[in-house]
Amino acid sequence: MTSSRVPTLLVSGLGALVLCAACSAGPSSEAPRQNPAVGWVDRVCQATVINGARLSQLPAIDPTDPAKAKDGMLAFLTSLSDSLTAVGDGITTAGTPPVSDGAAAVSKAMANLDGARTSVDSAKSKLAAAPVTDPVAFQQAVDALAPNLGALQDNQGPVRDLRENPEINDAYHQAPTCHTLDGTS
Repeated sequence: MTSSRVPTLLVSGLGALVLCAACSAGPSSEAPRQNPAVGWVDRVCQATVINGARLSQLPAIDPTDPAKAKDGMLAFLTSLSDSLTAVGDGITTAGTPPVSDGAAAVSKAMANLDGARTSVDSAKSKLAAAPVTDPVAFQQAVDALAPNLGALQDNQGPVRDLRENPEINDAYHQAPTCHTLDGTS
């Protein structure tokens, strides 16, 4: 892998996890008027939209300067980890969804979210230890991150996990902020 592919690796490996980084609209100011499940899922979508938007600003990575590339990648991985934590906090703050098997849906979503954050934090630690004084060794260290970050590409995020519950999925379609995640307003 060449140095010029470092930014591509990070962006493609994390692209699916960014959730809604391309969404520029913020949470709806309109309060859901439907059942409590709609209000619950709307709060979860708000946390997802707000924290996904933080990731829409990818760092400038200079592949010709290993030290700057490392700093840029570390900053992005830190932001990603912080965003994953904040989405998890948003789900936790929303409480148990008022639907059948809601606690199980949240447990699954949180387990997958925690696994994603663990992968990001592991990659961040490995990258922090990578030597920048030897460009070949640095590139090898970056290449070694690919399996951790590549696994994130298949992660569709906690909202998808939550929507496996039919009642949460129905509420999702009624929640105004969740329309932002789908790219509709």
